[in-house]
Amino acid sequence: MNRLNFNHLYYFYIIAKTGSIKEASEKLFVTAATISDQLKLLEEFLNTQLFHRRNRSLILTKEGELALRYAEQIFDLGNDLTSSLRNKVFQPKLSLDIGMTHFMGHYFLYENLLSLFESSNSTLRITEGERSHLLLDLEEDKVDMVITDDKSALPSNMIAYRIGVNRTYCVAHKKFKKYQKNFPDSLSQLPFFNYTNESFLKHEIELFFMKNAISPKTIGEADDIDLLQAITAKGLAFTIVPEVAQKRFEASFDCVTLGEVKELQTYVWGVTKKNYQGIGLDILKEMEHENS
Repeated sequence: MNRLNFNHLYYFYIIAKTGSIKEASEKLFVTAATISDQLKLLEEFLNTQLFHRRNRSLILTKEGELALRYAEQIFDLGNDLTSSLRNKVFQPKLSLDIGMTHFMGHYFLYENLLSLFESSNSTLRITEGERSHLLLDLEEDKVDMVITDDKSALPSNMIAYRIGVNRTYCVAHKKFKKYQKNFPDSLSQLPFFNYTNESFLKHEIELFFMKNAISPKTIGEADDIDLLQAITAKGLAFTIVPEVAQKRFEASFDCVTLGEVKELQTYVWGVTKKNYQGIGLDILKEMEHENS
């Protein structure tokens, strides 16, 4: 055999995914003996052992892990080819499906997406969820992109565009304007409304307080941005909010910014598949250019 037999490779891929020859044979509707023979032929062709056999378990060798990574890329491309030709994906998709990780709605400037509605044919759908689940949806083409503050450990077939900067500010009613002086030390003299343990911001804020020896009196906790806005506007406490909310507070209510919490600055990332060519690509590249 002079060329790799992709049928053998696919059998290996299914074995690796299911973890056993028995489950692979059931999934592929062939006998376990056939599966074993195909795997043996592949190992002979590659001149390497792909699995360690331990009792009834199969554990990938280092060579097997490498082979699996290649197999995943090969069959992902095969799926993309099939989808493109059968479903005529080469015709422009007139919708944009976005997955947004929890709390990112507080940071993301939706104005960047408004240009999509200049065409009456465009449809925008945004869903919120856990990062791991949204990346799986992206892998399965259920969404076109994922908006997140974390670009770490992405699959090799995905790419991240830096589309924004998360700046975070301490905001309060204008009656507290004098506390802009000596910021952030002055915060110890004010009541504070915090986030709950569900928000990643709470931990970061506590580190900020600890680093600067700040100890304001916490009067409550919530994650709803509208409630934080009401607390701030009524002058009940200062809040720490992303730039999007800070601008909204100052524009609509008698609120002032006491100062920026630079320790909490992070980036907003738009993650897509590397082969993505949909209507959202130009928007991502434009936002990346603006934030470069």
